[in-house]
Amino acid sequence: MVKQAEVISLPQSAEHHDHHHHQLVFGLEGATEFDIAGHTRPVSTGMGCLLPCETDHAFWGVGDNSIVVVNLAPVHADHQLQPRIDALFNQSRFIHCSSDLQVLIAALSREMQKNPDDALLQSACSNAIVCALQRHLEQQLAGYHRVRLPGKINMDVINNYIDLHIDRKIRVTELAGLVFLSSSQFFDRFRQQTGMTPQHYILNKRLKGAQEALETSDEPLILIASRFGFSNQSALTRAFTQYLNISPARYRKTNQFGSD
Repeated sequence: MVKQAEVISLPQSAEHHDHHHHQLVFGLEGATEFDIAGHTRPVSTGMGCLLPCETDHAFWGVGDNSIVVVNLAPVHADHQLQPRIDALFNQSRFIHCSSDLQVLIAALSREMQKNPDDALLQSACSNAIVCALQRHLEQQLAGYHRVRLPGKINMDVINNYIDLHIDRKIRVTELAGLVFLSSSQFFDRFRQQTGMTPQHYILNKRLKGAQEALETSDEPLILIASRFGFSNQSALTRAFTQYLNISPARYRKTNQFGSD
């Protein structure tokens, strides 16, 4: 019998299947990746995916990881919940969770982990996740259409996502999905709106974050490099020197804690 909800870890070897129930997946810890219809994206903290029944998908973990999985019958016994399920699973998709939704999912997941055999609790937690996610996606879509001008990208959504995932590689496809555009549409509009490519924009945010860390902390350069998504200390040094025409070490020496 398929559990309605559970917290699991994924193996590092890729597997794929489909099933006769809908499935919600949210990243909790570590890194996992899902491939849906040829589109591969990470499902780590703050990310998730919606898999309607009979959707073939591949998945694998990267090192230590955990995800929460919610399984739902296409026809649910709760008639009040059914419209929300139908609205969520009208198509397969990757999703980005707000900070509030992340906190809720993490809290409910902890309760499920502590009480794996409490079927009533598992059901209550999974139903709460379904309702919260459906409202979150409705509000996200309504807010996007309300605040954006024709042809304009909602940069608040983009900046929040970049800040949340600044420590890893961020794909243009991820950013495009946040504002309901194809990658090519997003690239063109982003460049017109900001005057730079998405990757150049992300690099600038990484460097500004590293610059602030150098001014306000004694954190080693190798850790700053990792925290802001540089592959190693040398990559940070090269990019930072090109950015400000000064090495990170020298910049820290002359600017840390408001030095003269």
